[in-house]
Amino acid sequence: MRAAGADGAPRGRMPTGLKRLLLTLFCVDERPEPPPGSPESLRTFRASPRFFRYNLLKWGLGQAGALFGLVVSTIGFLPIAFWAPDEGFEFLEFGPWTDFTRALGPLLFVLFLVQLLGSLAVLRLGYEMRWYMVSDRALRIRHGVYSVREQTMTVVNIQNMAVKRGPLQRLFGIADLEIRTASGGDSDDDEDSLSLGLLRGLDNAEELRNLLLASLRQSRDAGLGDPDDRPAVPAMPAAPTEAGASGRAEEASVLAAASDLLAECRALRRTVAGSAEAS
Repeated sequence: MRAAGADGAPRGRMPTGLKRLLLTLFCVDERPEPPPGSPESLRTFRASPRFFRYNLLKWGLGQAGALFGLVVSTIGFLPIAFWAPDEGFEFLEFGPWTDFTRALGPLLFVLFLVQLLGSLAVLRLGYEMRWYMVSDRALRIRHGVYSVREQTMTVVNIQNMAVKRGPLQRLFGIADLEIRTASGGDSDDDEDSLSLGLLRGLDNAEELRNLLLASLRQSRDAGLGDPDDRPAVPAMPAAPTEAGASGRAEEASVLAAASDLLAECRALRRTVAGSAEAS
């Protein structure tokens, strides 16, 4: 993995004119919008140049297989020359449409050459259009030429990160960083799942993982993490309600009436006691 240059493009890029032509043809913006977060914290990463050579090897093997199939399939359309001792070279032709078959074989090879150059240009463009942007709050992944996929993942939703390498990737010294979040998705094994982000072709995946872990810790320390990580806040006493105030007023009036009744009972008892003594 490496940070992009001043213009955000990897070194050894394709010619500017050809790149603009392809971007216009596929209606693709060259650079994605930055993810949410502080502009000062934004860092842009690109896939390793070894990732392009890794894809180039796979592309070359696929083209070699296609060329072999093309040769085998067009043998019947091409005249076969052989040497006759008395008559020199003679051609053995297959099929009744000899004029058509003579032209079809070379035409197929011309078409193969055209797609060979076109697919190589698209392969290079696809490498240059792979973006990884990291801020203090979010991660944005964009890749693709025919079908562009742009994915934004919030740092605080990250649950797991894993570095993965296959045998051929180990040979080229690159790795993939797999990120899983708490957001919903159809399948965790599906690369198109909303809960799975895949950063491919990194030559130092551990550095990006540590950067995301630091952003995750910073976000949670700022109170943006899970509710379980936040300090408990003591509950405030409930404010008195209108119903409670009314109840206390009624209670005070009952106590006042009881006090008056007690005073009258005492006065009546003293009166009765005085009358008894006088008689």
